[in-house]
Amino acid sequence: MNRNLRNAIIAFLAPLPSIVFYLSFLRSYSSTSSDPELSYIHSWCSNHPLLLANLLFFFNVNFLFWVIGLLQSSHWMIDVYWTVIPVMLVHYFASHPLGEYNKWRSMVVVILTWVWSVRLTHNYFRRENWEWGAREDWRFNDLRKQYGKHWWWLSFFSVYVSQQIFLIGICLPLYIIHSVDAPLNIWDFVSSAICLTGIVMAYFADTQLHEFVTQNQKLKEQGKPKIPNLDTGLWYYSRHPNYLGEQLWWWGLVVFAWNLGQGWTLIGALVNTLCLVYVTILVERRMVKQEYRAEAYRAYQKTTSVWIPWFKSKVAAAAKSNVITSHFHQVTYSPNKNKHTMWKILALFYVSLICLGLSVSPVDAYGRRQLRFNSNGRFKILQVSDMHYGFGKETQCSNVTPEELPYCSDLNTTSFIQRTIASEKPDLIVFSGDNVNGMCESGDAAKTMNMAFAPAIEAKIPWVAILGNHDQESDMTRETMMKHIVKMPYTLSEVNPFGSGIFPIDGFGNYNLQIEGPFGSPLFFKSLLNVYMLDGGDYVKLDGFAFNYDWVKSSQVNWYEHASKWLEMEYKRWPFPQNSTAPGLVYVHIPVPEFKQFSEPRQMTGVRQEQTCSAPINSGLFTKLVERGEVKGVFSGHDHVNDFCATLNGVNLCYAGGSGYHGYGKTGWARRVRVVEAQLEKTKYGRWGAVDKITTWKRLDDKNHSLIDTQLLWSKNTTLDANYRFKCNKIKQH
Repeated sequence: MNRNLRNAIIAFLAPLPSIVFYLSFLRSYSSTSSDPELSYIHSWCSNHPLLLANLLFFFNVNFLFWVIGLLQSSHWMIDVYWTVIPVMLVHYFASHPLGEYNKWRSMVVVILTWVWSVRLTHNYFRRENWEWGAREDWRFNDLRKQYGKHWWWLSFFSVYVSQQIFLIGICLPLYIIHSVDAPLNIWDFVSSAICLTGIVMAYFADTQLHEFVTQNQKLKEQGKPKIPNLDTGLWYYSRHPNYLGEQLWWWGLVVFAWNLGQGWTLIGALVNTLCLVYVTILVERRMVKQEYRAEAYRAYQKTTSVWIPWFKSKVAAAAKSNVITSHFHQVTYSPNKNKHTMWKILALFYVSLICLGLSVSPVDAYGRRQLRFNSNGRFKILQVSDMHYGFGKETQCSNVTPEELPYCSDLNTTSFIQRTIASEKPDLIVFSGDNVNGMCESGDAAKTMNMAFAPAIEAKIPWVAILGNHDQESDMTRETMMKHIVKMPYTLSEVNPFGSGIFPIDGFGNYNLQIEGPFGSPLFFKSLLNVYMLDGGDYVKLDGFAFNYDWVKSSQVNWYEHASKWLEMEYKRWPFPQNSTAPGLVYVHIPVPEFKQFSEPRQMTGVRQEQTCSAPINSGLFTKLVERGEVKGVFSGHDHVNDFCATLNGVNLCYAGGSGYHGYGKTGWARRVRVVEAQLEKTKYGRWGAVDKITTWKRLDDKNHSLIDTQLLWSKNTTLDANYRFKCNKIKQH
């Protein structure tokens, strides 16, 4: 087998581990329509698209390609795959389960990426005389000579790890394009034009360079003098038009991402541009070291622009216009000093790129989809409480009419939730406890939960869950139930907040969600609505309390206070510091004792049809909420036939009403769910600002799918009654 064929086979087989693994993940994920549970590894992959791409790159490209390079004593393969990896990444981002994008924009970008790749791949093999692995990049060869016996391990970082930073960094816009579903606008056409211009310019520049090199080779074979410089075509106006074309391609992708509100992705293209500036210096230094072209090239430098195409300058004028360029060359003639300085600069940008990329991406560093207000400045939450899901179609309904009973089962609950999702199109679904029936009825809680949460998963809508007092009454503890839930597709649930291993917190399912500003808003990086999920427990386990419901513990109240203060600080800090506090919502299954204070219809919107079954101890959660002044509503379930909202000390206390047909209800009183919607205000510049108002209503599972009891929970203009108190003005206090 000759070397060319062997290298071709190696190049085709090398990426197979990543491809096979990813395809197996997609196959496993697609099979979850019948069983939503994924293995831990596949669950992690579904929730961490950007980290998964980096891991596959690290092990398959960095490590495997490096080993192949050591065995062959040539790192040629990374040059080939520089032209291929962006194509693989764009298809990876487009096919990932978390992908959410405009199909027309995606199609345009995929086609452009393929055109760019074909152009660059064609140029590579044309330059290499259509051979695989004929030689490695001359820069790698220089480094091999420079570092000698240390090159074998240094090459892992300088050739491969650095390429990962570059490639993932400049491909971040491809990730953004497939993370944001926004309508096309004029900037998409501008972006496409920039990308296409770059591809065309690079093609003609490289073709002209190839013809120039080929002509010089023929002249050399004929024993004739070689032409010292290429200064025709695009090269007449620019010394490096091929580099400019390549940069236009990457910056065109940045404009795509900027248009989607993710201008921070310019960091990848910026680093790439700065490094290409350094490469330009190395190339030009190499040019002036070649005796046959040194004098001609120096004259070429004086009359021709470095990158940006421009008309030829006269020598006298060129001296003035190229002061910066001349200074650049003077500085770079100190090789050792420049080498160490450049490595420090690159290291700094690498760290900045990684940190920035992981901190502000739409899918955050832990892979969870970042929630944010939509382009209409709205965010809608659907609360589903007390499903009491059992065995599916085999489960009998409670408190329905005799005519409904033979045909009623858990599937009615599923149908109701699906119906509501289709009508309301929520941005987040909150399952607020007693999701499964418990009561020793089922011996397979995992299967029951999979059926209960299926409507949210099928709709591919982010969802969260907390536990009620009945959930654990089966074959799983509260801890194992939450650990099962967090592995399910599209969930943003957490077992407990970060740091709970160091600072223990009672219960399982305490966490918060931050709803950030919409794309294009100056408050894009800020949480404009904070949602707190609390585990209200099940039953008191202390002596002296017989069959009493549990309460939110002091550790949970302390966690809420610290999280609330931290979010307030973030809200009021640069950039775009706010003067007030972002509103918050709390979801907890068992209502706090303050719900008991309302019994008269005039005090509430909705109805009370049973007593409030809360804890016998008031743990002070409501007091803390009032002190903080942030939370505008506490939403509970537990008491199925209560669905009222009432206000106490500026905090709305709201029941959801029972949604499940297996749990108790009231015959003739429709099952229901609660919807909460936050609306942003428009600033004087026409951009979306802070939350302006929060409204709520209920959806019924009746013939008309009725929407009832729409009410304003909170408005930015809401003011509480003035606090009149005695104050002594006669005596000076000290």
